[in-house]
Formats: sequence, structure tokens, C-alpha cells
Amino acid sequence: MRITGMATGMDTDATVKQMMKPYAMRVDKMKQDRQIVAWRQEIYRDILSDTTAIKDTYFSNTKPDTNVLRKSNYDGFDVTATSGVSGESAGASATASAGAVVGNYKVEVTQLATPDKIEGSVVTANKSTALSALGIVDGETLTFTYKDDNAIERTKTLTVSGDPSTSTVPTISKDATISQLMDAVNKGTDGNVKLNYSELTQKFSIESLRIGDKALLTVGGAVLGKLNLSSTVVEGMDAIVKITPPGSTVATPVTGRGNYFSIDGVNYTLTKEGITNIAVAGNSQKTYDKIIGFIDKYNQLVDKVSGKADEQKQYKYLPLTDEQKTSMKEDEIKQWETKAKVGLLKGDSNLDNMLTSMRRAFFDGVTDAGITLSEIGLSTSRDTSQRGKIIIDETKLKAAIETKGKQVTELFTKQSTKYPSYNADPIGDERKTRNDEQGIFQRISDILQDYTRTTRSNDNKKGIFLERAGIKGDESEYKSVLSADIIKKDAKITEMIKSLADRENSFYLKFSKLETAMNKLNSQSSWLTQQLGGGQ
Repeated sequence: MRITGMATGMDTDATVKQMMKPYAMRVDKMKQDRQIVAWRQEIYRDILSDTTAIKDTYFSNTKPDTNVLRKSNYDGFDVTATSGVSGESAGASATASAGAVVGNYKVEVTQLATPDKIEGSVVTANKSTALSALGIVDGETLTFTYKDDNAIERTKTLTVSGDPSTSTVPTISKDATISQLMDAVNKGTDGNVKLNYSELTQKFSIESLRIGDKALLTVGGAVLGKLNLSSTVVEGMDAIVKITPPGSTVATPVTGRGNYFSIDGVNYTLTKEGITNIAVAGNSQKTYDKIIGFIDKYNQLVDKVSGKADEQKQYKYLPLTDEQKTSMKEDEIKQWETKAKVGLLKGDSNLDNMLTSMRRAFFDGVTDAGITLSEIGLSTSRDTSQRGKIIIDETKLKAAIETKGKQVTELFTKQSTKYPSYNADPIGDERKTRNDEQGIFQRISDILQDYTRTTRSNDNKKGIFLERAGIKGDESEYKSVLSADIIKKDAKITEMIKSLADRENSFYLKFSKLETAMNKLNSQSSWLTQQLGGGQ
């Protein structure tokens, strides 16, 4: 509580306030600068949120139905399968992919493909029975030779050990159960060999994952006999099937196949012997809808980013000071700040570069795709203000999907053969080569990764937008360029406010001394007056 001006008659508070005004204006200016940076960060994060949403919706393996890089999403067909015998279930099913011929197929299955298999004789037990109860002892083995998914021949040996934890080879304890032995065989062979025990038939069996006459399975070891299994393998057989394609009356034998195979864009699954009629009908609308769904979201993102990069700044609308806000209504403050945020990212190089990259992703041709963007009815807008939005000729796109489905799929989803995976640290011409070889949507995926990636590159950088503005819930929230600028300005504002208080106190101290001097002068004047008056 200051009581001032009693001796001088001055309005000290008003005078100090006036004297402090130039210094207070400097603090207000720093607060406005800080607010502008915070608004820029807010706008950046809003764009980052939309960009990440597109990446997570259209380029994520966790969302296969909307993933535009998934080739099966371009299969514009409806497929139905019915048995050739009334009242029976179909013995085969199918799906159709790009390149399939529309029409009716006749599939006649004479024999299903089978795996290599060994079946033993009765063993009285259950899946909880310990191996030792079957006479299995330490040191005995069970050995498998088989072909893996890549047709590479491999041999694995499982050894019975008193203490599996100390062994350097795959082992199992003699006290383990039959169920645990089955799991150990399955895991030890990466699922390529399956050991089974049926409590119904009370028999062990072993079979290969691979089926057909190219399957391979040999088994040995003392454990084999304890399971009442011989080493005699019943060799697998190929499926025997004939397919009559649309427009033909000639059934073509299909040889060297399993129960799952693809021919001419149709993917067959055989389940039992018999005749199945399969109808493949074109449905370009499904593929069309997926392409258009992504392009609509893409265009919305281009609109938003280009809008922020191109909008003119409203220079007369600066962030409001605390003093200005006291004389305004809440709606007036909101309207003012909306205008003050306009144009804060005008000419931003990151936004401009992103728009340019995305436009080129569509504009540049795709090596060996067999078709161009214009041939399927898509083009980038020639209006430079639209910054590369995609224009769609619906009729032309649907026709391309129906007649050149495989090429359309390649144009969008083709993977680079030399550099098939995204790399945050491309070397030399890696990025250019990858970009030239891969499909349009693959390119867009790379660009979105560049800007929204949460993982770090070799130079310790995350995505461009995260490095610039950060994102909540990530360490970049406080370590981005704009976050660091805000922290720096906050520290400067705190320092300036302290200096402001010190300066104000200094002014009051000087006026206090003036009051003291005036009191002394007034006292002396009063004494002198009294003395002169007393002498008369």
C-alpha cells in the first residue's frame, strides 16, 4: 500500500504508470510474439493431425479394408460358388483379382492334395500323460527332415534332456506332457511339421505342412518308436482338378498344384471332391469407391495445406494485449483472434515442399506400370491456386478398372524392385530410383512418412512436422523448433516482468525521496514563516 503525493500534490500513481508505459509495451510486444509462435504451432499440429489420420487410415496394415496399398482392395469382382449337385455344399471357393475374366467357371475336383504323413498304432494315454510314462528317457531324440515355405530342405532334432535349461540344442524334459511335446515339435520346425495325438483314436500322427508330391518328410530317432510310430511315410499327392473357363467347353487339367492356387487372376480353394460352378461378375464400383474415397481425403488435405500456405496475412490484427481484452466482449475477442491467425504460415517452405512433392507423385510416370494417370481419367488441376488437387473423370476411371484392372492396380500399388521398403535415410539415388519404380499411392505413403514419422532417422530427426511443431504425447511436444521458441520467449517474458517490477519500484522510491524532500522543505518553510511572524 503506497500513500503518495501528500507533500507534492502530484498523482504519483498516474505519473509512474505513464513512465512505465514504454517498458510495459515491450513486454506486451514479447507476449504478442510468443502468442504468434503458439498459434503457428497450433496450426501446424492441426495439419499434422489430419495428415497422420490419412496415413493411419489409408496406409496401415492394421486397417486392411481401407489400405490403398493392398492389391486385393482393387479386386473389382463379386464371386459366388455353388455345387454341381443340388443340395450339396460346394467343393471349391474362389476370389478374383485384377486380370480375372468375368464369366462362369466349372471346377471338377477328382482328388485333393495331401501332405506327407505318418500314422501310428494305438498308444493308451491322453495329452496330459508324461513322456516318461511312454518309456521315453534322457538322451533319446526325435529328428525331422522337411521342406519349409521356400522349399528349402531343413533338418531339426529334438533331444530329451534332464535339464533343458542348460542345453544348447532344442530339448524337452522326459517329465513334459504329450501336449507339450506336440507344441515343441510345432515350434521347433516353425510349423512345417505337425505332431498330433488324438484322444479319440489314441494314435499319434505326423504330417508336413507342405502338400502335394513335392512335399518332403522323413522322421527318425528313438522317441519315434515310443510313440508307436514307424518311419514309413505315406507320400503326399497333388490335387487332380480340371477347370473349364468362361466361353469354353474344354476342361483344362491343372497339375502340380495344392489345394490353394491362382490362375489368370482367380484364386481357388479346394475343399472336397466334386463339381463346383463359380461365377465371376465384374464390380468396378467397389474398386472405384476405394480409389475415390482416398482421393477425396487427399484433396481435402491439399485444400487445407495450400489454404494455410497461400492465405494473406492480416497485418493489422495482432494478438490482443491483456489491457485490450478488458474492454472487449468474449465474441469480439474470438473474432479478432480468428483474423489474427490468418496467414501465419504463408509461404511456409515445409508446406510448399509437401504440396510440390505430392503433386509430382501423381504427375510423374510409373516405370513399367503399363498405363498412365491420364489413361484412367485422373489428372492434377491446372489451376495453380489448387496446388495439385486431383481431377476425376468418373466414366473413364470406371472403364479403366473394368478393362485394365491389373494395370490400374500396378499404377497405384507397384513396389520398387530395387528398394522395396521406405528408408528415412536414402543414400545416393535411392529415393529417386524408388520413386520412379513405385506406384503413385506408394509415393504418397513415403511423403506422409517423411512429414509424420515418429521414429528417428540416422541424424536423430523425426518427421518434418514433428521436428517443427511436435505432437502431444511424444517427446517432440517439448523439443520441437516452435516449442523451444515458446520456452525461450516464456523465459524472456519472466525476466522482463521482473525487470519491470524493479523499475516501477525504483520510480516509486525516487518519488518517495521527493516526498521526503518536499516534507522537509515544507517544514523549513513553515518554521521560517513562524519565525518571521513571531518577530513582528
